Amino acid sequence: MNTFETFETLLNELEAEVLKAKKATFSPSDIIVNRSRMQDLIARLRSNFPAVITDAKQIKENEAKIIGDAQAYADKLVADAVAKSKEMVDQTDIIKRAKEDATAMRTEAEENYKRSDYESRALAFQILDGAEKTLVDSLNIITEKKRTLIEK
Repeated sequence: MNTFETFETLLNELEAEVLKAKKATFSPSDIIVNRSRMQDLIARLRSNFPAVITDAKQIKENEAKIIGDAQAYADKLVADAVAKSKEMVDQTDIIKRAKEDATAMRTEAEENYKRSDYESRALAFQILDGAEKTLVDSLNIITEKKRTLIEK
């Protein structure tokens, strides 16, 4: 078994099993299927379903790390600016420049934080949106296959 199979592949296998199944005696709609084969296909579907959820969780965890890294970077820049300004207390021009630099660094750090936050949220949204679409498509395929089975 592959480490990752698509729902489409598994559904195609499931459909093939149903289509090649023998009809049950005295029933125009009932069929006889191989129980172990059906259980195997169901187990494989279940084992692949959480992959989408795991991917979304990983994205969310990465988002928190990116935000944390950006915050740590901003804190370090601010701390560095404060330390620099304390060293230059005796020189008025240097103190003025240090304050301006600290403000610029803080502004840059805040902008980097906001940009990183936006990008990580956008990436998480895209992946979750894709996962949602995949799940909806899969459910639509399952529903259509069930409808096809009922109509036959």
